Amino acid sequence: MICWVVNSMALKVLVGTMVLVGLIANWLPEMDAAARAYLDLSMADSLVVYATARGLNAVISVIQSVHLSVSLGAGVGLNLGEMLDPLNDLIERFSTFVLYGLAAIGLQKLLLLASGSLVMKIITSLLMIAGYLAWLFQPARFAWLVRLGLMIALVRFALLIEVGTVAVLDSLYFDDRTQQAESALNLAREELGSLRQRYLASVAESGVFGGVWEAASSVLGDDGQHGVADLAAGAIVELIVIMLVRSVVMPLLFIWALVVLMGRLASIRVASPGQVSQAGI
Repeated sequence: MICWVVNSMALKVLVGTMVLVGLIANWLPEMDAAARAYLDLSMADSLVVYATARGLNAVISVIQSVHLSVSLGAGVGLNLGEMLDPLNDLIERFSTFVLYGLAAIGLQKLLLLASGSLVMKIITSLLMIAGYLAWLFQPARFAWLVRLGLMIALVRFALLIEVGTVAVLDSLYFDDRTQQAESALNLAREELGSLRQRYLASVAESGVFGGVWEAASSVLGDDGQHGVADLAAGAIVELIVIMLVRSVVMPLLFIWALVVLMGRLASIRVASPGQVSQAGI
């Protein structure tokens, strides 16, 4: 009997401590501020990537304005801009994907603003306290209140946990790879920016064949060296994977987990502290 009383009191203290920690975290401004700062930084990075991609589109459009071509046979010709069509299409699709990623980040910022609002904090605090008191004194009669307190706490902290998880993944895995991919895109833009002038200069010196050959070597690569197209395409694929995990996979995973946990909480059996302690002996 003494053992039962000790276990019951220990359980009440443990759950009360967890509720107290939740209440403190609910009103801790640093948590919401850190999540907002991370989302702001993610949006700024995505805007930089979008601007770089659109800059590549503009450079390729300038290159495609060069109309010099070389005939390879009856009715067959090769134009410098044609070599860049596949890369240009990839960049345009990538730009659209970045816009979707920006929309996802904007939606997370809106949800974070709602979950961290004063009204939400007050409701969360009241329901957590009411749920704890109902569990202590009238768990059978007010089981719905206990469940509601758990659900509202889950909703309040779910987005903070998701953003924090993505931030940890960024610092451990994605930041370096993102910087490398962005550097590769900038390098590709610089190379393509000078390609038009080098192409025209080579045509003037070596003729159309020489100019097309040098341009093709620069774009497609030569002698085991990667060309600008390979460099840009590899960086774009890398950024697509990273942004897909950040903006789509992780949010959808947490939404799925939230729905599953809400379903479990809605049907959970609420037992009194004494019943829980007896079940554990």
